[in-house]
Amino acid sequence: MLIILIPATVFAGGNPEVGLPKVDRLIKERNYNAAILELAQYMTDNPKDFDGAQQRVRRIMNMRESYNDEAQSLLETLVKEPLNDQKKLDKIANLETLEKNPNEATQEFITETKAAAQFTYYRAKFDDIMTRGNRLIDEGRYVEAARTFTEGYAFYKNEFDEASDPQLVAAVNSRLGSIMNALSAHSARQSSFVASSEAVRTAIAAGNSSGATAAFTVFAAELDGYSEERNRIAGNGWFFEDTFKKQNAGDETTDNSFLPFAQRFTMGRKSAERFEGVLGAVDAQWNVAMDGMNSALDGTIGRYWNEAYEGIGTDAVESATSSLDRAGQFASLGATLPTAAKGFSYRPDTYGARDANGTVQRYRSLGSLITGMKSLARVWDEYYAVSGRASAVPPEMPSAELLRTGKTLTVRVNAGYVGEYQAISRRLDEVSRPVAALPVLPGYTEGFNRRRDELAALLAERQINLYRASSGHQERSATLMEGDWRGVYESGRGYLAGTIAPPGGETSTPERTVYYPAEALAAYNRVRAGVAADRRVLQNLLTSMGQVPQYVREDPQYSANVQSVTDSLARLAALDAEAAAGITQANSRILQANLAKQESDLRYLQSQAALKRGDFQGARDNLERARERINKSLEWQESAALRQESDARLASLGSEITRIENDAVIREVRALISSGRNFYYLGNFDQAEQVFTQAKTRWSVTNVDENAEVNNWLGIINTALSMKTGRSIPVSAPLYPQMSQILSNAGQLYGEGKVLLASGNRAEAIRVFGQAKEKLQQLQLVYPLNQDAGQLTLRIDQLIDPAAFKLFFSQKVEYIRANYRTERQTAYGDLLDLYEIDPNYPGLKRLVDEVEIYLGIKIPPPDPAAVQRSTELTRSARRIFDANTRSMFQVAIDQLDEAIRLNPDNQQAVALIDRVRTSMGGQSVAVLSAADEAKYQTAVQELQKGNKITASALVEQLMQNPRSRNSSKIIDLKKRIDSQL
Repeated sequence: MLIILIPATVFAGGNPEVGLPKVDRLIKERNYNAAILELAQYMTDNPKDFDGAQQRVRRIMNMRESYNDEAQSLLETLVKEPLNDQKKLDKIANLETLEKNPNEATQEFITETKAAAQFTYYRAKFDDIMTRGNRLIDEGRYVEAARTFTEGYAFYKNEFDEASDPQLVAAVNSRLGSIMNALSAHSARQSSFVASSEAVRTAIAAGNSSGATAAFTVFAAELDGYSEERNRIAGNGWFFEDTFKKQNAGDETTDNSFLPFAQRFTMGRKSAERFEGVLGAVDAQWNVAMDGMNSALDGTIGRYWNEAYEGIGTDAVESATSSLDRAGQFASLGATLPTAAKGFSYRPDTYGARDANGTVQRYRSLGSLITGMKSLARVWDEYYAVSGRASAVPPEMPSAELLRTGKTLTVRVNAGYVGEYQAISRRLDEVSRPVAALPVLPGYTEGFNRRRDELAALLAERQINLYRASSGHQERSATLMEGDWRGVYESGRGYLAGTIAPPGGETSTPERTVYYPAEALAAYNRVRAGVAADRRVLQNLLTSMGQVPQYVREDPQYSANVQSVTDSLARLAALDAEAAAGITQANSRILQANLAKQESDLRYLQSQAALKRGDFQGARDNLERARERINKSLEWQESAALRQESDARLASLGSEITRIENDAVIREVRALISSGRNFYYLGNFDQAEQVFTQAKTRWSVTNVDENAEVNNWLGIINTALSMKTGRSIPVSAPLYPQMSQILSNAGQLYGEGKVLLASGNRAEAIRVFGQAKEKLQQLQLVYPLNQDAGQLTLRIDQLIDPAAFKLFFSQKVEYIRANYRTERQTAYGDLLDLYEIDPNYPGLKRLVDEVEIYLGIKIPPPDPAAVQRSTELTRSARRIFDANTRSMFQVAIDQLDEAIRLNPDNQQAVALIDRVRTSMGGQSVAVLSAADEAKYQTAVQELQKGNKITASALVEQLMQNPRSRNSSKIIDLKKRIDSQL
C-alpha cells in the first residue's frame, strides 16, 4: 500500500551533477527519489547508456519492492501484535535501512509509529535496567551494576545522531567513550580498592589503631585514583544534563530523547533517593566502604567506651582510662576519614554526598567527650581511692567511754572524709562544664551524664551517710552510755531484789534467792555519780550536733539520731532519781546482815569456850548456831568472801571439835569393846549386844565410816542371838503368860509322873507323862525351839524308856553331826537340849564347840596361818604409820581391821589401830558449809511439805560432796527420807 504513496514526479526537476557515480552514491544512501531524478536526467543526457541507467532503475525498483514488503509486514504487526514494541521497532529500523527519505506521508506514519513504540519500549527497558542495576548495587556487584546502566546509552541514540549537530554527536560519543574507559579503569581497580578498604575496616574492628592508620594511608592513596575515575563519570553525566537543559530551553527536544536518558543512566534519577546509575554504582561502593569504616569506628569506639564505662563503674579506672585512650585514637582517625574523599566532585543535587564537615565535627566532639570522660574517670578514681580508704578504716564500735573522753575516732575520721568528698564534688563540676558545651552525641553523652550523675549521687550519699554514721555512732554511744548506767542500776536492783544465780555466787541451790545490798549500794552510788557527768557530756554533744549544714539537720535519720540523744539525756535524769530511792533500801538490808553476822561471831566464841571446857555437845551446838546466824546474814547480804571465810573458820573449829572429841571416842569405844567381849565370853549375849550397840553409837559421833571391829563383834553376837532365838520366851512376848502357864503345868505333870513311876504305878505315870507332853506340844506349836519344852520332853522320854532313849540319844547325836550344816538352827537347838540332858556323852562337848564355831557363835581357836597373816598385816600397817604417809592411813586401817578379824587377841593391832585413828582424827563433819547448810535446810523444808522426792534429790546432791556426806545430820536426814519412800 505504501507504493501508492510514492510520488509520480520521478523525473521531475534536475540536478547539475552528472553521471552514474552520483546515482550510485544516492542509492547507497538509500535516497531513492533523488537517485531516480538523477537517472532521468542522466538518460536524457546519455541516451546511449540506457542499459546502465536501466540497471540502476531495476535496482531501485527492487529496493522499493523490499521496502513495500517490510512496510506491509509492519502493518500486519500493528494489527496482529499491537503490544510487541520490539518487533515494531525492528521493522521500522529495517524500513529506515531500506530507504532514507520515503514520501512525507510514509515518513510521518513511520515517525509516529516509531515514536509510540520507542516510548513504550524504552520505558519498559528503562525500568528493567534500573531494576537490575539497583539490585546489583544492593548485592554489592558495583561494576556489573555500572555496566548494566550503560545498556541504556542506546536509547534514542540513532535519532539523536541523525537529528543533532555532528559536533555535538562527536562530543557525546567522546563522553560515552570516557565513561566506558573510566568503568574499565574502575573495574581494574576493584581488587586493590576492596582490599585496602577492607584492611582499614578490619584493623579498626580489631582495635588496631596503628594498623588502621597505616591501612588508611593505603586506602586514601587508592581513593585518589578512585575519585579521578568517579569524577570523570560524574563530569560526563553533568555534561549530558547541561546539554539537555540547553536544548530543552529552546524546546527543540523532549524528555523522551537520548540526552535525558543518558543523564539518568549515568547519574540516576533525581527522584530515586538512592544510589543509582553508573555514578551511583561507583559512589555506592566507596560509600559502603566508608560506611563500613565508620561503622567499625563506631563499634570500636563504642566498645572501648563501654569498657571504660563499665570499668569506671566497677573501680577499674586504670583499665577504663586505657580504653578511653584507645577510643580517642579511633576518634582521631574518624575525624581523618572524611579527608579521603576530598577530591570527590559533587553538585548540590548529587545523591549520597557525605557531610564531611559534620563527620569531622562529630568525631572531634566525640574525642572531646572521650577526653572529658577520662577526666571524669580520674575524678571517679579519686572517689574510689577515698571511699577505699574510708572502707579500709576498721569499724569502731560505739563506745560510751570514747564519747565521754571525746576520743571517738569515727566522728573525726568521718569529718575528714566529708571534706574530701566535697573537694571531689568541686572537681566533678569542673570536668562536667566542658562536656556540657559539646553537642549531644547519642550513646555517649548519656553515658557521660549517667556516670557523672552516679558519682554526684554517690558523693552526696557518702556525705549524708557520713553525717548519719557519725550521728548514729554518737547516738549509739549515748545509748550505750545510758545503757551503762542502766545496766549498773539494774545490777544494783537485781542485787537488792535477789537473784537465783548471783554473779560470783557459790550456792548451787536453784530455789534459794540471794541478796547483795552492799553491792547494790555501791552500784547506786556509781549510777548517781556517773549520770551527773554523762548528762553534761550529752548536753555538749547536742550542741555540737546542731552545728551542721541545714540539709543535714533536715535529714530524717540524722534528726532521729539527735532526738535519740535527747531522749537518752532525759532518761539519765530519771535514772538518777531511781538510784537515789534504791540507796535507802540497800542501807536497811545491810544493817540486818551486819546484826546477824555479829551474833554469829558471838556464837563462835561460845563454841570455842565450850571446847576448852570439854563440853563437846555445847561446842557443837554453839557452832551450829554460829552457822545458822552466818547463813541468816548471807540471806540478807550474800558475800562470797564472807561465805568463804566463814566456811573456812567454822569448818576449822568443827574439825578441831571432832578431832579432840574423837580422841575420847576412840578411848571410850575401846573400853566398850573390851566390856562387850567379856559379856560375850560369859555367854551374856544380850548384855554384850547392848554394849557393842553403845560403842557403835558413840563411834558415829566423830566418824562416818563404821568401826569394823565393833561391827564384827555385833555380827558374832547377832548370830549367837539369832541361833538362840525361840529358845526362851521373853517376858515382853504377847503370849508370855499363856506359855509360862503351859510350861508350869507340864512341869507339874512331869513331877507327878516321876513320883508315880518311882512308886511303881507305871501306867498312871505314863498317862500323866502323856498329859505333860501334850502341854509341851501346845507350847512347841508356837515356840518349836523352846529349850525348856525340848529338854523336859527328853527327860520324860528318858524316864518312860531309858533303853530306847539311849538309842534315840545316840542316833540323834549322829543325825545332828551329819546335818547341822543344812539344818542350822534346829540342829543347834536339839544339840543344846541333848547336851543339857547328858553333857558327859562322849564327843558331845566337842560337837557343840564344832557347831558353834561353824555357826559363828564361838570364836574358833587361833589358826596359826591366820595368826601369821594377822601379824604380817600389823607390821605392814605399822610401816605406813611410822612413815606418816597420811594418804595411806586408810589402807593401814583396812589392814588392821583384817588383822583383828583374823586374830581378835592381836593386841598390837588393837593398840595400833587406835593410834592411827587418833592421828587421822574424826571423819564426822561438825558443821556444814553455808551452801550445803542452805541446801540441807531446804531439804528439811521439802520433807516437811511432803515433797519427799525433791528432798531426796537435794540430799543426794549433798551426798555427792565428799565433805557433806560425812555430816551426821545429813546421814540422819537421808535415813528419814529413805524410810518414807
